[in-house]
Parts: sequence; C-alpha cells; structure tokens
Amino acid sequence: MKLFGSVVRELRNWLTSFPLVRAAQPYALHLMFGGVGLIFLQNLLLQILPISSYDTIDLLFRQIPLFVIGYYAFFLGAWLTLISKNVKYLPYGLWAYAFYILFPFESYNLTLRPIVSAIIYLVAGYFIFRYAASSASEQNTRGLTL
Repeated sequence: MKLFGSVVRELRNWLTSFPLVRAAQPYALHLMFGGVGLIFLQNLLLQILPISSYDTIDLLFRQIPLFVIGYYAFFLGAWLTLISKNVKYLPYGLWAYAFYILFPFESYNLTLRPIVSAIIYLVAGYFIFRYAASSASEQNTRGLTL
C-alpha cells in the first residue's frame, strides 16, 4: 500500500499543478456521485417509463447530452476523489458504477462484457477501500489543504 500511496501522492502533485484541477477539487464528490446518479437515472427511466415517453428521454439524454456529461463527470470526480482527502468515498462510487453496469439484471445485459467490466470496478473498489483503510492513506492525506 505504501507504493500505491506514493503513486497517489505524485499524481496529486502533478494534477494539482493545473489551476483547473484545483478549481474543481472541492466538487469531486458531487461530480462522482452526481455523474453516476445521472447515468443511472437514464437507465432507470428507460426501464420504468412507457415506450411513448422515449422521445422525451432521447431529448434529455441524447440531444441534450446529459448521459455524456454524467459519464465524464463520474470519471473526473473519481480521479479528483482519488487525489483528495475524501478517498474513503471512492470505493462507493466505483461500486455504484458497477451496479449501474449490471442494472437491469436481465439475461440480455448479463453477457461477458458487462460482467467483466463490473468485476473490474468491484475489485478496484475493494483495493481502494483497503488503501483508504490503511495507514498509507492517512500519511498521504495528512497536511492536505485541498
């Protein structure tokens, strides 16, 4: 974990050298959980709303690209959360994204690609969870003023 802690520390030093990253840093958790919530909302609406409302969903999530905004907001928020002192919340975001990948839990969605993608996010969330609980994370975030 100490090696990963030093990688995170160097990544933090490099990324915080950009003013845009420092400006977005306070919104890391909002971006991560808001992004996964937005893309999950689209998936949920497609499941529960009748077919006649697909035009509205298409307008909101394709023509006004809310899906793309949510997708990139999640990954930006995940990277920003990794370099912040709130790294303990990153596993929950990764696990929520794995849940989104598998959401309808129906046979057409449970093919090899979504299952492998979800496993990758679950395992990454587990190792980030172990990192956040270790002393390397506490040493790494001590004195952090972001």
